[in-house]
Amino acid sequence: MSVYFPIGKHIQVKSAVELLAFQCQDTVIQLATIYPGATFDLHHHPESQMGMVFDRGLEMNVDGKKVMLTPLEDVYVADANVPHGSVNTSSETVLCFDVKRIVQTDELVTQKPGGSGKDKAGEAFFKLWPAKDAVTGLERKLGTGSWFDVIMTQIPPGGEMPVKKSVRDRMGIILNSQMIMTVGEERQRIEYGKIYYVPIGSSYRGYNESSQEVCLIEIEI
Repeated sequence: MSVYFPIGKHIQVKSAVELLAFQCQDTVIQLATIYPGATFDLHHHPESQMGMVFDRGLEMNVDGKKVMLTPLEDVYVADANVPHGSVNTSSETVLCFDVKRIVQTDELVTQKPGGSGKDKAGEAFFKLWPAKDAVTGLERKLGTGSWFDVIMTQIPPGGEMPVKKSVRDRMGIILNSQMIMTVGEERQRIEYGKIYYVPIGSSYRGYNESSQEVCLIEIEI
């Protein structure tokens, strides 16, 4: 089994939620399919959790604060043992993802040194803000939590992500079409339903060989 391209495990939660869970060492990333009317009652666990939605209609409740999540814009964060739950209020199926891990004290940050004021460490809900990659010129949106960063990049047809060496654990999800990813010496074509994982110190690069713009979401721990 590949470390860089883990195989997802299907999990059925009740009858209205399906999960595809990927184990990336001590972190789990889950792609969720939430059917109309599905409800996750308030619950808590020792893992910290963050996530976003790809489709409109999911109301997220974190410690009593309820927010209707905006697709590809709002990030929710439920710290360890903080009650959280959700409801699909729409008549459509909602797709989303979450990341869960036991967060160590030395991984937490309050705000990055020299931060722009857009860093949202410690907040239960925050929005990504637009930016542009200084090296590639690709359009991006960024967000910072207390133990993670989110990077959402639009990669045009023929667009490339140059070779980089990861200084943090990194996981990536392709939302549409397909993309060629190389991590270490392994190369795979990935699409929605697959992810890639880049451990600290590993090299990675990507290429959009399709005729469509690809939306890529990456989470750095």
